[in-house]
Amino acid sequence: MNQVEQLSNRNYLESIRVHASFQTPCEVRDRDGILLVAGASNFPGSYWNAAARNELSIKPKDMDEAARAFFAPRQRMFTFSVIEKQDRDLEEYLLANGYETRFAIPCMSVTKPLASRQTPDGVRIEIMRSAKHLEDFVEVSVLAYAMLGLPEVHTRAMFSKPEALFGKDGIGYIAYRDETPLATAVVLTTGKCAGLYWIGTRPDAQRLGLAALLTVHSTNAAFEAGATVVTLQASKFGEPVYQRLGFETYDKLRRYGPMVLEAA
Repeated sequence: MNQVEQLSNRNYLESIRVHASFQTPCEVRDRDGILLVAGASNFPGSYWNAAARNELSIKPKDMDEAARAFFAPRQRMFTFSVIEKQDRDLEEYLLANGYETRFAIPCMSVTKPLASRQTPDGVRIEIMRSAKHLEDFVEVSVLAYAMLGLPEVHTRAMFSKPEALFGKDGIGYIAYRDETPLATAVVLTTGKCAGLYWIGTRPDAQRLGLAALLTVHSTNAAFEAGATVVTLQASKFGEPVYQRLGFETYDKLRRYGPMVLEAA
């Protein structure tokens, strides 16, 4: 892996920890090179109930045993995050030991600012600073991600402690028309890398180019703040949009879950 890929992958790993801080209640075990998160709902997603390798030297069998021992007493299914180039051994092990692919998404990055985009008439972008901003962010996220199949209850569980979005390494943006929040984006910074998360547009504001607008705005703000690479994980619908903006796909992120979770 090159440096851009390493920085981007570390940002994604850190994003799992950061998303744990958004939730309450949430249990985190982060030791011996293994990160485990049991979040505020039972959704077996990579931010709600997650298992990830923090050190590439950790053996896949040890990962499997630690994850099953952690989640079985909680009676929860969970998700392993596997980045293709760096986790080939882990992926091979999971496929051979009772795990199934949940879905795959592209990992993308850019190393220079993007061409600016015109803001639609009547639209403004605000930095999230207030309780009202947090409320608006959650409402847009609920609506936007429901279109991708994520039930409202799990989005609200993810942001059950939304004030954590004001952490020192995170910044959020909301596009408004008058007082109506239309679209959102969150930037999480790890060293010289910034990751874009929760880019979403409410259904009645689609086709205005707001997701692209906030992507460009967030990306360029991150470079201005000192980032050398900006990364994101795209949906299948978002990948062509990000490619047109200038992002390049450098890897694949696949998520695996156990076909059966043994009782504790």
